[in-house]
Amino acid sequence: MPSLKTASRPQLAAAVLLVVIAGVHFQQYVDFMSEVPTVGVLFLLNAAGGVGLAFALVGPDRGLRLLAALGAAGLAVGSLISVAIALGGNFFGYSEPTLRLPIAIAIIAELVAIPVLVQVGRAELRPS
Repeated sequence: MPSLKTASRPQLAAAVLLVVIAGVHFQQYVDFMSEVPTVGVLFLLNAAGGVGLAFALVGPDRGLRLLAALGAAGLAVGSLISVAIALGGNFFGYSEPTLRLPIAIAIIAELVAIPVLVQVGRAELRPS
């Protein structure tokens, strides 16, 4: 069970940022992305993965927190690359016509999350 009382501030910040990222992806999935083949499924997986990784980041298992930090950084980087491709062209048949508010929120959360996740990962690698 996750322990918010023992989680560090970077862990909590990273978890909150992941929930924001997941929330934006889920909202966009519900709004219209569920109708977009392949990309819709990726949005749903991003949302579910983000929530799961957020819980793991504040959990009691140090090894799992490290893996969650690595996985969450990969999720954020992958999301940034995907939206860059969709804004500039075609991503699995989907092209994003403009930089809408939900996209901007996700991009900001992802950009802020990456260094925080690196900090969390480095902390988990330090001897206890």
